[in-house]
Amino acid sequence: MLTLNKQLKENTYSNLYLLYGDEEYLKINYRDRLTSGILADTTKGNINYHLYRQQDATAEAIAEQALCLPFFADRQLLVVENSNLFKAASSLADTLADIPDSTYIIFVENNVDKRNNLFRLLKKSGTVAEINHKKDSELLTWIAMYLKHSDCLITMRAAKLILSKCGVDMYQLSNELEKLISYVGEKKQIDIAEVEAVCTTTLSSRIFLMMDYIVSGKQAKALDLYRELLLTKEPPGKILSLLTKHISALTSIKEMTRENDMDIAKKLSVPSFTVKKYRAQASVFKKNELLACLTACVNTDFDIKTGKIQAQTAIEMLIISLSSGIYQSR
Repeated sequence: MLTLNKQLKENTYSNLYLLYGDEEYLKINYRDRLTSGILADTTKGNINYHLYRQQDATAEAIAEQALCLPFFADRQLLVVENSNLFKAASSLADTLADIPDSTYIIFVENNVDKRNNLFRLLKKSGTVAEINHKKDSELLTWIAMYLKHSDCLITMRAAKLILSKCGVDMYQLSNELEKLISYVGEKKQIDIAEVEAVCTTTLSSRIFLMMDYIVSGKQAKALDLYRELLLTKEPPGKILSLLTKHISALTSIKEMTRENDMDIAKKLSVPSFTVKKYRAQASVFKKNELLACLTACVNTDFDIKTGKIQAQTAIEMLIISLSSGIYQSR
């Protein structure tokens, strides 16, 4: 990302770019800044701007356009999104090795295979940037800077609460920050009370709380929370999926005894200051007990999908089972 920022600052660009990773907000931000810099013009109605997405992003279509010259301009730009061309063999790398100097291409992908010949070409001849979720220390700084642009100040405890409620996805965070900016108005000060009043707690965070109730044997509270989620129109299947994912994460933590909180946070895509809470939940179980909980989740999903039992009832029974101590050390 240092190379990207340097190029944007100096207005000097590579012909080939690959932006990949799990932080969508930053990938799109860099895509748009590169697009604006390379074209030095708007994309709307620009005949030298070509966008290829998913099924339209074929190697043949990209290769054909890449070899063309721009129309009454110095540059043409191709933006290619979620093409999967970096996970399958193709002849595109051979074509892109000989494109005109006037052709610029930005690939925006989620996952890549670094052994792929196209990846190797861009690594050698272009600019490749892996853009993943920021560390929570970086996100706390980013939150403060984002709000500063609107002359808003936020306490550290409030910024940490936003992360714990909303997670590390920067799109979600930016939406919540905009709500906070509107809410505080001329006051321009944000603390715990404002965050609690405005910010939406993600479903993942509420599943975390449900698991807290489960491991501490607070069955009634776990069930009440489940019913609250149903009242807010959360699909039972989604709740089960996230509960299964959470238990799977706890199982993984059992294997990460030698890893530090930062590494675990990166693998789980959670703020690092929440890892201690994950460890605390995992400590209640032995590994085989977590595997039994995971099996119970999988079996519940199977029973629902095969019509053996109605979803809402099945998940209630699962929560009762998990919180009754059947699988836990007491």
